[in-house]
Amino acid sequence: MVKKMFTLLIAVLFVVPFVVAADDFDDDFGGGFDDESEDSEEDEDDAPAKKKSKAQSESDAAMKDLMGDPDEEKTEEKEQKKSEADAEETAAPAEEKVSEKSFKGIRPILLVKGGFTLLGSYKYKDESGKLKNPNAMFGSVDEGILGLEYQGKHVIAKGTVNLRTDNALVQYAVNNPLIKTNLHSIQDGAANAIYEVYGGVKFFDIFIKAGNMIPEYGLVDTWQNLGMGFSTPFLTRSLIVVEGFLPETDAGFSIGYNSTFAKDHNIFAGLTLGTGSNKSEFWYTDKTLGIYGRIGYGFKEYVKAAFAFQHRKDFYNSKKLDMTGIGIHAYASVKGFEMPLTFDYNMMQMVKDTLRKNVSGMLLSLAPGYAYHFDHEWIDKVALALRFDFVQGIYTSREGFYLDFNNYKKSKSYMRIGVTANFFTKELAGVRGMAGLTFLMQPKAKISKTEKDYGFTTVVLQAGAEF
Repeated sequence: MVKKMFTLLIAVLFVVPFVVAADDFDDDFGGGFDDESEDSEEDEDDAPAKKKSKAQSESDAAMKDLMGDPDEEKTEEKEQKKSEADAEETAAPAEEKVSEKSFKGIRPILLVKGGFTLLGSYKYKDESGKLKNPNAMFGSVDEGILGLEYQGKHVIAKGTVNLRTDNALVQYAVNNPLIKTNLHSIQDGAANAIYEVYGGVKFFDIFIKAGNMIPEYGLVDTWQNLGMGFSTPFLTRSLIVVEGFLPETDAGFSIGYNSTFAKDHNIFAGLTLGTGSNKSEFWYTDKTLGIYGRIGYGFKEYVKAAFAFQHRKDFYNSKKLDMTGIGIHAYASVKGFEMPLTFDYNMMQMVKDTLRKNVSGMLLSLAPGYAYHFDHEWIDKVALALRFDFVQGIYTSREGFYLDFNNYKKSKSYMRIGVTANFFTKELAGVRGMAGLTFLMQPKAKISKTEKDYGFTTVVLQAGAEF
């Protein structure tokens, strides 16, 4: 009974105002009360008519034939008003549905992926230079993005934090200073946990926003999802933000265009001006400038591709160092098969003693996968995906500066290979989850005659959820 009353109340609050607002005020405010007065007038006219004599009735009939029947005119007028009111009442809910579709409002953001390294190993040298080979067995939250987003007709706003925890592979097993300094985590302080906080406006498919945000670069902004289920901090994020030398998020100003035409085709473009927003003492200053841009095209959920550009000026030892890079990013999906592709090539300036040296770096990443969908009550699909990463340009130490020429070997390379298997749940109240297993290996790579990047091996039990 309460449910029925609540439904009736909703109908009164939402449907009736639309009907009233749609009525023509020139027609005596909708004619609702006129119908009652007309009915009562008809009853009053009919009562004495029944008492009239047969002759008087015939006389009245003759007069009606001659002068016309006012009651019939009133009836026709009522029917016309009723049909107009019905048409307006039908149109009002349709307009309401359209407005509800265009207005998104506030929605929560949730993406959590983590796991437990069941089997794994890595080698590293301690402070005395002695080689260590511990067994890797630990748990971690590799992606923990939480927050809110507002999408209005002309106003946009977003605020998220990243609650990652430390990972032994990041701390000890990888000779890459960027993977540490470019990692937003609550363990580096509350300010470093802030991921995206921005506000802005949008109109005619154009958006303008300012704050802390993911740069307009390639397809890096599409990475925040469960995907095919890869875990570990090397695979939860796009490698663009580490080996592609792109800040994971940047503080600044963005303008862009995103439009869908002919129902299924999407074009987008964007430009970001930023100053860096991670804990790096070089990026997080007022003496840096990053320019990031992209232009891309998408067709339904099948294909999405973008060309990306980045240019940044960094200051190191009072020297201005430039970096310019291009990226080609694509994603294809058809009949259960998925294939993300990432390619980045960067030309950088580093410091060698008092001189500037030109170096380059390259990233190639592929992750083909296949998902088999089930007709099951709560299981959506089972997915299997492979992973291959190739990086040209190796840092010799994870503790060194990323702009130090002596800490970088542009002619050396390393790769990663991996496989993941997961099952995904169906979406329930907007939330879906996954669980599975990931194997990932970075083989040993030779840096110089005496130096090696020992890499790592890990087998991870993992799970995650997204809203």
